Amino acid sequence: KQWYQRRVAITAGITNNLSKMANAQASPRKMPKLDPAADVKADTNGDSQDILEEIDSIQTSLDCLNDQASDEILKVEQKYNMLRKPHYKKRSDLIAKIPDFWLNTFMNHPQIAALLDETDEEVLRYMTQLSVEETEDIRSGYKIIFEFKTNPFFENSQLVKEFTMSESGEMGTSETKINWKQGMALTEKSGDKGKEKVGGKRDKPGDDPPSFFSWFEDNSMGGDEVGEVIKDDIWANPMQYYLDLDEDEELEDDEDQDAEDEVEGEDDDGAGEGEEEE
Repeated sequence: KQWYQRRVAITAGITNNLSKMANAQASPRKMPKLDPAADVKADTNGDSQDILEEIDSIQTSLDCLNDQASDEILKVEQKYNMLRKPHYKKRSDLIAKIPDFWLNTFMNHPQIAALLDETDEEVLRYMTQLSVEETEDIRSGYKIIFEFKTNPFFENSQLVKEFTMSESGEMGTSETKINWKQGMALTEKSGDKGKEKVGGKRDKPGDDPPSFFSWFEDNSMGGDEVGEVIKDDIWANPMQYYLDLDEDEELEDDEDQDAEDEVEGEDDDGAGEGEEEE
């Protein structure tokens, strides 16, 4: 009996294994899904690399052209800086004959006027010349020169502020030391120590703002708005501020002139037509 039961169990196990094998052969094997995008990407990887290399080559050519353009523009600017010098000299000689020219020019400039107090204005009455000198290569910097006749405030006949571009690209400055006469140092505030910075915030409401001439004692690194305004705006065309002309007034004057020209043209046309009728 035991032998019979063991044989039945072995037969059943063999039958079961055969059944599993049959089922496995009958069922289709699962296949991995295909990604069409992956195939396209694989096909185009080589093309994309070629395109990127071509774009990089074009960009290199553009950079070379930009460098050449910068060099040529610099040469043109240097050329015309030399051509401007005799005109600046002649203009300065004429300006020196006009009393308070630079005082009125500074007072009429909105940004500079905000930095002036009454004592600064009194000092500027003695100012005879303003000049801006750029370095030969233009990129290295420039200096601003104020010239004064004998005055009761300081001994200097010139005050110079020079701007120099460092190798790191920061703008540094050096200034003339102002030799103030006894009791006339505008840059020193009673009870204060150190130098006042032009355009700096007042510590307390009612505090006096720093003198404009503190600008000549500020040698901090970084941009200098006052210097840029003087070089690019006032020095370029001081007459517009001396005469207190603004762009709106100039535009209105141009429009009025155009209107007058049109009226005169119409009158001339009308007169011509009348003569023809006669």
